[in-house]
Amino acid sequence: MQVAKLENNIVLEVIVSDTVQWCIDTFGGEWVRTYYNTPGKNFAGVGFIYYPNKDNFSSPQPYPSWTLDADCLWQPPVPYPNDGCLWTWDEATLSWINPICPPSA
Repeated sequence: MQVAKLENNIVLEVIVSDTVQWCIDTFGGEWVRTYYNTPGKNFAGVGFIYYPNKDNFSSPQPYPSWTLDADCLWQPPVPYPNDGCLWTWDEATLSWINPICPPSA
C-alpha cells in the first residue's frame, strides 16, 4: 500500500509500506493511506491536501475561482470545452482561452 506523511494535512511525502502503523512506529508523525486506482479516492502527491472527513486528497487549488467538488477534485466555474482542443484557463476573465486544435482530417 502507499501511505502519505502529513503535516497540518499537507502531504510531505508518499512511500510504499506494509501498514500505516509501521510508518508511525518507524518514522513518527502522522501517516495515512493513499489510494491508487480506487473510485472516488485520489492518489496523494507531495503538496496535496488531505481532507480527514472524506479520507481523500486534492491537489493544491489551481486558481482562486475554482471550487472543490465532493470527490476532492477542483472544478472551474466554466466547464472545460469538449471540442478536442487544448485550452488554457484565464483567471482574469474566468474563461478558457488560446485553444490549440488538432489539424482537421
